[in-house]
This record gives sequence, C-alpha cells and structure tokens, in this order.
Amino acid sequence: MRIAVAGKGGSGKTTIAGTLARSLARSGRQVLAIDADSNPNLASVLGLPSERTQEIVDLPRDLLERTTGPDGTTRSVFAADPGEIVDRYGVDAPDGVRMLIMGTIHHSGVG
Repeated sequence: MRIAVAGKGGSGKTTIAGTLARSLARSGRQVLAIDADSNPNLASVLGLPSERTQEIVDLPRDLLERTTGPDGTTRSVFAADPGEIVDRYGVDAPDGVRMLIMGTIHHSGVG
C-alpha cells in the first residue's frame, strides 16, 4: 500500500502522515515514511528527539538518473537499489516506522 498526503500549507499534512504511519506500524505493517517537505518536521511527529533529527542525512540528488528510452521519452530511474537507499539513509523512528528525508533546502537558490 502506498499513501501520499498532500494539500495546502498549514492544513495538518505532517500530523496526519505521522499519526497514520505510527498507527500502521503499531498494527504490524512495515512502514517507510518519506518527508519531502523543504522544511521537514515529520521526524518530530514520529517521536524522534530533536537532537536525533539533526543527525538525519537527507537523500542526495544524485540518487536519480535520467535515461532516454528507445522511443525518445525520458524518465528518472534510481542510481542504486531502492532497498540499499533505505538501508543507507533511513532512520528508525518509534513504533517501528522507518523514515527518509528528501528535499531539504540547504541554502538559497536550491529546491
């Protein structure tokens, strides 16, 4: 099952996503939560202490490569096995949730 939470800023997306992730993990499901917000706060909703969230490394941009198919269409593909990406960059959160951060803006002109 894949669930994406999107909507207007300030509408509670992060709270809903974190609560849903924790609830699904508590019920025995394997959960990977991905925070793609430029100001990531999902880690705190998942229950990670603030000092731990500072240590999380967000996904580097070179994990995706653009390829051109025989029909001339371009698409993005992973440069590494997705499982390896989760193993390398994922962080274990309470309740059995595993999380990744992507899309963090480190300085102006990025994002």
